[in-house]
Amino acid sequence: MVGNRRLRRSTLVLVAVMVSAVFGSATAVAAELGDYRWERRPLLIFAPTERDPRLVETQRRVDATRCDFLARDMVLGVLVAQGRSTLDGQPVDAGQASRIAGQFGVDAGAFSVVLIGKDGGEKWRTSEVPDTTRIYDVVDGMPMRSREMNDGSRRC
Repeated sequence: MVGNRRLRRSTLVLVAVMVSAVFGSATAVAAELGDYRWERRPLLIFAPTERDPRLVETQRRVDATRCDFLARDMVLGVLVAQGRSTLDGQPVDAGQASRIAGQFGVDAGAFSVVLIGKDGGEKWRTSEVPDTTRIYDVVDGMPMRSREMNDGSRRC
């Protein structure tokens, strides 16, 4: 009887480990972006390398409007096929960056900018270097952002 109980417990643990291994990568991606749900709006920049001129220019534009970016509760994700990827300034390993790119249908060699709303849904996308005014207009047109502005959220 005790032997059967141990066998069942061991089998249950083994099944749990296998399920974690199979679904672990999807859970990691959900956690990476899910941590921001209802709190922040991720702006994800996908590029082939961290030296891609489109990535560098997009980052420069975001940096030049940092106050506007932060006032809209935004967080920056830089996800590159080759090089160092980050999400909110924190390192993202190559496997995670690849999974996030796959989640949004972005090929490894492609350049793309994707805006995610606080609800976790994709709100806007471009394959060109974006005008930050356009990004902020999209955010400002969101119902949740309208409420935030009416509540006196941060302003520059």
